[in-house]
Amino acid sequence: MNKDQINELRKAQIIIGSGIHPDTKEIISWQWRMCSFVPVNVPIIFGMLMTAPTPINTIVWQWINQSYNAGMNYGNRNASSPQTSKDLMLGYSAAVFSSITVALSLRKIFAKYTTGLTGGKAIAATSAISYIAVANAGFLNTYCMRLSEMKQGVAVIDEEGNQRGVSPIAAKSAVL
Repeated sequence: MNKDQINELRKAQIIIGSGIHPDTKEIISWQWRMCSFVPVNVPIIFGMLMTAPTPINTIVWQWINQSYNAGMNYGNRNASSPQTSKDLMLGYSAAVFSSITVALSLRKIFAKYTTGLTGGKAIAATSAISYIAVANAGFLNTYCMRLSEMKQGVAVIDEEGNQRGVSPIAAKSAVL
């Protein structure tokens, strides 16, 4: 093989590897792959920022966003530490509940400052409130959905692919 063929082979391995879960060897659905994070989030963020900041719009867009984040966390989980349906529902529920609660609470707290804003100022205010809610929920989503990994530990693999043990410290470092 010449140098160009080797480079093409490496590129193909990277592309194929990005779609296969390293632990389960199952194909990761396209929307849960890391390369899809930005393209899938653009319409969600657009919806959060461009719809009127009513309670129902806030609830719907926070729910959609956290549903996507939960799927992303599940699709890219460390499968060496099994998760129960209860673990998954805890993470999902915590993320959705917290994002909606924080977003609605911030909207209520800052209502007297944001009422009557238009244009760029309205978008900036909506963005700030949505960002705080999403950041809070994103942390809770990841933390709760991967709590079992942090308790049980994850497999530690050496360069040759041999498992050297299970480490809760490695799991905590990876998740946090």
